[in-house]
Amino acid sequence: MSEFLVIHYKPGHPSGLQYWAMGADFHPSITLGHGRLEELKAISRGKKVTVLIDAHYTTLESINIPSKNRNKQLQAIPFAMEDFLAEDIEDTHFAIGKSGSEKSENNKIPVIAIKRNLLQETLETFNQQQIHIETITADSVTLPSRNDQWCILLDEDSALIKMGTAQAHCCDRENVKIILQALLEQNENQETSQLPDAITCYYKEGDTEAEAILDGINIKVEPKTYKNHALEIFVQYLKEAQTFNLLQGEFTPKHEGNEWLKPWRSVAAVTTLWIILHLGYGSVLTSQLEDKNLLLSRQIEKEFKRAMPDAKKMTGMKQRVERRLKDLKSGGTDTNENGFLQLLSKASPALTANDKTKIKAAIYRNNYIDLDLSAKSLQDIEKLKDKLSSIPGIKTVLSTTVEKDTVKGRLRLEARG
Repeated sequence: MSEFLVIHYKPGHPSGLQYWAMGADFHPSITLGHGRLEELKAISRGKKVTVLIDAHYTTLESINIPSKNRNKQLQAIPFAMEDFLAEDIEDTHFAIGKSGSEKSENNKIPVIAIKRNLLQETLETFNQQQIHIETITADSVTLPSRNDQWCILLDEDSALIKMGTAQAHCCDRENVKIILQALLEQNENQETSQLPDAITCYYKEGDTEAEAILDGINIKVEPKTYKNHALEIFVQYLKEAQTFNLLQGEFTPKHEGNEWLKPWRSVAAVTTLWIILHLGYGSVLTSQLEDKNLLLSRQIEKEFKRAMPDAKKMTGMKQRVERRLKDLKSGGTDTNENGFLQLLSKASPALTANDKTKIKAAIYRNNYIDLDLSAKSLQDIEKLKDKLSSIPGIKTVLSTTVEKDTVKGRLRLEARG
């Protein structure tokens, strides 16, 4: 539920006092008061501020514009309003009421006009007090009235006559009866106009003279009173102010956010910059780590190929290396009895003690050792075979060939189960 603040503004008022009303949407309770603008700075914070300018400084009319194109309407309005204005149209700001605010026929368009420099000065005055206006319009806009029931508002020395939803005239209080009679006659002579069935007259409680001001008018007058200020009436019809907001065109507000957020903007900017730099540094660091990881992966594959040249796939490298190391520790076989080292250690005493047979090569594969031998006679090789066969845990197989004066043989040593 949003809160609102309505300020009834009289530019250049000698006392400098402005009346205001404060409340909340959908809440019947309204607080009224008066004070200087500088006193309203704290009250206005966080509220939707509407400024109602005294109708004496504005012109509210319903004019006939044939075109329904908004751009063409904006071009034609100043010339159509020229007869209603005391100042030049070049010095006047015009605002169009929203569609549907005026229900009359013949392309009638509701228009509100105000001196451009007065509107500028008003906005500057409120901005100096850091009071941010959402809507600014004439107080006559929020005075209730219909085509069949006009409205008159009397204060101490002036009067406001509201005709329909988009026509208003101001005059001195003592002349209100004469002006009203002239407006009724003028309205009666117009083909498209109609006389009101009744006139509602608002005045302050205790104003005994107000009751007699409209005596003699041939239309029913319904008197209504307010206690302290006409704002009591205006706030009841505050939604009408949205249809005649003067902040249009060149005066359309530029939303810069709440003022209380401004001191934090620099902090937010520094925080944002820090986050960007942190993310950038993290991105660079991640890229560097990815490069290092790729380099290490290549080095691991290289070492794996050196350790296991028969490997065809680079998958499960850690597990495969661990299995190979385990095999090497256990002699490369399933038991400690049939490994290369065990065979070699058992056969080495017989091999080293034999000086008549030479060992040309030794090949270990599939749990056996092939020894390529050479000797001068077949008996020398067979003696070595017999000596190795007598060693427990060794089985021998011999094949020989004779070449001239040399006998060559291959002696296979296998581990017995």
